[in-house]
Amino acid sequence: MKYSVAVLLSTYNGERYLNEYLQSLNEQEWRDITLFVRDDGSSDKTLQILKKFQRTKNFTFLILPSDDHLGAAQSFFHLLDGAGDGFEYYAFSDQDDVWLPGKISRAVNKLKPISKDVPALYCSRLEYVDEELNHLKWSTIPRRIGFGNAIVENIAAGCTIVINKSARSIILSCLPSKCLMHDWWCYLTVICFGQIVFDENSGIKYRLHGSNRIGAATTFADNISRRFKRFFRTKQKSWQYCHG
Repeated sequence: MKYSVAVLLSTYNGERYLNEYLQSLNEQEWRDITLFVRDDGSSDKTLQILKKFQRTKNFTFLILPSDDHLGAAQSFFHLLDGAGDGFEYYAFSDQDDVWLPGKISRAVNKLKPISKDVPALYCSRLEYVDEELNHLKWSTIPRRIGFGNAIVENIAAGCTIVINKSARSIILSCLPSKCLMHDWWCYLTVICFGQIVFDENSGIKYRLHGSNRIGAATTFADNISRRFKRFFRTKQKSWQYCHG
């Protein structure tokens, strides 16, 4: 059976590291990949880099039209919808990371045994690296995976997430009108109605720098601080709307 993968990338002023990410995608062992990119209003050379790479890659590469600055969460939801339902799996990605060659193939092989009718989400551990890709530390392995814990802790870093078609369908059937992070919403949705696969092996070098530290709580103090702010943030509640 052919297992096709749509890789979803939302870019925003990513010229500094984008070439390295695209090259790591080009070197994936899993060849049946289509990259969907939505630029969220970059003012640097991001679009030029994307268009240049389009001519030299080893996979199908589509740049979706975009007019508005939506923010990361809504931009990724637009990508998930815009990619269509013609793929077996959908992978989220970030513009500043580097993927190891087996990242996609490992995720697909972990998801394949799960019935296609069951919403399933794969996620994995992270290797934190500095701006020059030097190893810093590994992310923690979750002690428990369940809905109760998912309310206060997201174990599914967006750049590691791969979901099946059933998960895509249920996520798009009930989207939040306001959402801080798309990955946590996807994790909460699938843990309610499907199956989570957490891989203790990392397939990604997660680059830490000034503009992406919101995505990583690397210390116990960071984790406690983020949870405190989450419960006492009154002006950014995530109301939802459902359609379909």
